[in-house]
Amino acid sequence: MRIAVIGDIHANLPALRAVLADIAAIGCDAIWCVGDVVGRGPHPNEVVEELRRLDIPTVQGNWDEAVGMEREQSGSLWSSSASDASGRASLEWTVGVMDQDHRAWLRQLPETLRTTVEGRSILLFHGTPIKRNEYLWADRPSRAFARIASDEGDDLFCYGHTHETVHKLVGQSHFVACGSVGCGAHARARYAVVYLGQPDLAVGFRAVDYDSTGVAADLGRVGLPIELLSVPPAPHPLEPDGSPA
Repeated sequence: MRIAVIGDIHANLPALRAVLADIAAIGCDAIWCVGDVVGRGPHPNEVVEELRRLDIPTVQGNWDEAVGMEREQSGSLWSSSASDASGRASLEWTVGVMDQDHRAWLRQLPETLRTTVEGRSILLFHGTPIKRNEYLWADRPSRAFARIASDEGDDLFCYGHTHETVHKLVGQSHFVACGSVGCGAHARARYAVVYLGQPDLAVGFRAVDYDSTGVAADLGRVGLPIELLSVPPAPHPLEPDGSPA
C-alpha cells in the first residue's frame, strides 16, 4: 500500500494542487494530512475546501487551532521580530477572511489520529503527540523519539511542524516528518510517500514545482509579505535539562 503524507500546506493552493496532481500520477492509495492547513499563505478558504472535498484525514496544527479559536499567537517560533510581526499579521488576516464554516472545521480537527493499516499501528500528529507546537527536530536526542515510541507504542509516527523531511528508525518504530507543501526557500512543494508492504516499510520524499510567482502576487494583493512562505521555523530552544529541544 502506498500512502502520501502531506502537511504544513500553509494556505498555499497552487502548491497543494501540484502535490495532489503528483500523488495521483504516482498512484497513492490514500492521503493523510498532519496539519497546519492554514496560516502564512493567501488561500486559507480554498485549501480547506480542497481537503474537505477530498475527505482527507487531517490532524490539527498549531496554526489551525489558532485560527479556529481566534488566538493572538499562532504558537510558532520566529527567528526575528520582523518575522514575528509578519506572523501576527498573517494570523489576524486569516481569521478575518475565513468563512465561519471553515473555521469551525479547523476547530473540530483532532490533535492526533490513530489508525491501523495492514497490521501496523500508525499515529498522526503535528508537533508531538502531546503538544501541537513542539518541534520534533531531526537532531533531537534519540531519547526524545524513544520516549514517544515507548509512551504511544505505534509502529509508524507521521508528523510535521518543523518543515523537515525525515525518516528515522528508533527501535522498531518509524518516524516520518513529511516536509512542507506550502513553505520553503526553494519554492518547491514537498511531501512523503510511505510504502507499506509485508514485512517491509519504506519511505520516500518528493518535491514538486508550482507557480510560486502567482502565490507571491496573491500575498502582495492582500498586503502580506512574501517572506511568510520562505522563512523557516526558528532554530530550536533548549530543553530544561540543557539538551537541544
